[in-house]
Amino acid sequence: MFDQLEDLAIAHSNFIQIGFPQLPLPASSTHFAILSQWLSDCDKNHRGCAPLKTYPPPTRLIDLGSPGAPSPVARLIETKASETFRYIALSHPWGQGHSFCTFPHNLAKHKRAILAHSSSFPDTFRDAITATRALGIRYLWIDSICIIQGPDGDFDKEAKRMEDVFSAAYCVIAASSARGQSDGFLKTRKERQFLHLPTSSPALTRNGTDNGSLYICRFIDNFSDHVLNGPLSQRGWVLQERALARRTIYFTDWQTYWECGCGVRCETLTKIDNKLTSFLGDPSFPSKLSSSLSDKGSDRGERIRFYEDLYRQYSRLNFTRLTDRPIAIAGLEQRMITDLRAKGGYGIFHDGRSLLPRSLLWRRGTEVEKLNRVDFSEAKQTEGKNLPSWSWMAYDGAIDYLDLPLGGVDWRDDAVLDPFPSPDSADQGPANEAAVLKAVARPFVLEPVGEPWESVDVILDVGNAQGVVGWKEWKGVVVGARRIAKGQDMAMEHRTHYLLIIAASSEGDRQDQVYQRIGVGYMPGEFLGEEEGQRVTVK
Repeated sequence: MFDQLEDLAIAHSNFIQIGFPQLPLPASSTHFAILSQWLSDCDKNHRGCAPLKTYPPPTRLIDLGSPGAPSPVARLIETKASETFRYIALSHPWGQGHSFCTFPHNLAKHKRAILAHSSSFPDTFRDAITATRALGIRYLWIDSICIIQGPDGDFDKEAKRMEDVFSAAYCVIAASSARGQSDGFLKTRKERQFLHLPTSSPALTRNGTDNGSLYICRFIDNFSDHVLNGPLSQRGWVLQERALARRTIYFTDWQTYWECGCGVRCETLTKIDNKLTSFLGDPSFPSKLSSSLSDKGSDRGERIRFYEDLYRQYSRLNFTRLTDRPIAIAGLEQRMITDLRAKGGYGIFHDGRSLLPRSLLWRRGTEVEKLNRVDFSEAKQTEGKNLPSWSWMAYDGAIDYLDLPLGGVDWRDDAVLDPFPSPDSADQGPANEAAVLKAVARPFVLEPVGEPWESVDVILDVGNAQGVVGWKEWKGVVVGARRIAKGQDMAMEHRTHYLLIIAASSEGDRQDQVYQRIGVGYMPGEFLGEEEGQRVTVK
């Protein structure tokens, strides 16, 4: 029924939209019939959207019992790598206050039964069980239940498997308007306003034939506001969850949306095909982006721009634990590294060309007064290693990038050495030490701050010079330069140097001094001392 209505809507798209003026009640049979039809149509007609079977199943799943059983009991089960499961994964916000979780002390209890009807069970999880059963799926994955929480849990191990969990899920359901576990998502929605024109109206008849009812409805198809800018999408983990999912059903305060590799569908029966939006909805991210850019002949440069923008967006999302920042995008980052034929980590790429110096030139976001360093010393995810100062993931706060052209920059390949040696390389540091950057540093001979110098800009990570050693103690690591002409007179051209700004850290000694990044900038070469510089270690 619903696929025929959608086809009819497309056929009349230049005339009148066919659809529902008033949406069905949430959790009603009609509501779930629409969602089931989306899944069925995608299963039959969208070969590229099928969940990947190459990944092992999640370590644990919630078994909801046999479909149709009179009183099914939900319980937590342990899986085996050789087993296959059709399961749904829930994307949801944890919110503030008490969270319903599995801990070592209640693991055995959850394996016997999860009391979904008890007052302590969150509405968001209860709705997820209702939706999963209504879609005819037996297994459900919810992070706080399927991952053992607490200091003796296995979150640090399981967090690295998020690519497996979301790429292998039959479908993801997202509580897009929820702000916490107790909010739920199968609840009364905002009412859609409409006007009904009687069928006797001349506008609805042709040759005396009734062509159906006409409704003038309030436009509510806004995937950007309802989903992309909704409460759930402000959560740091969700960017990766969306990109790794094969297909997702989003529950919002206005309506339900569907997203897969063939676009976005609305519960109103409208179809949306937004190419910019669809890159992250690509079930094989980033294949759609790569093929699109290849068709335009602008492959590598536009890829770099897209990934920089992705990192800008990610750096502005929220985390309950700041130490999750490098982990919550790790699966997605690995796909980007593969796509760029590069090495990397910590938000930095290296391909033996310009990617390393370019990605090192991130800067504090314009809306942020200062970047605060995150303490990873107690984080099991990074094995207690503090991330290097030259990685923006080591800080709490939004970042941007220096505004650099895609061409015309003379990148200094010898200024910084590869900080990502292969595992068997002799350059590997101690097991408890984060990656280090070997760089050529030059002293400053002119003050680059405090005067309105033309063609000079310094952006310190702490926001201003307060609390930072004086400029005479700074060193510059020039990673690129380009010629810039002043006006029409080419004789007035100068070379602008793009550089990391570093200062001595408390580590090391005078003979083996260790430095840390304190900012970035650009300026003419006369601000810097001898060009051969000094080889230093930046952590």
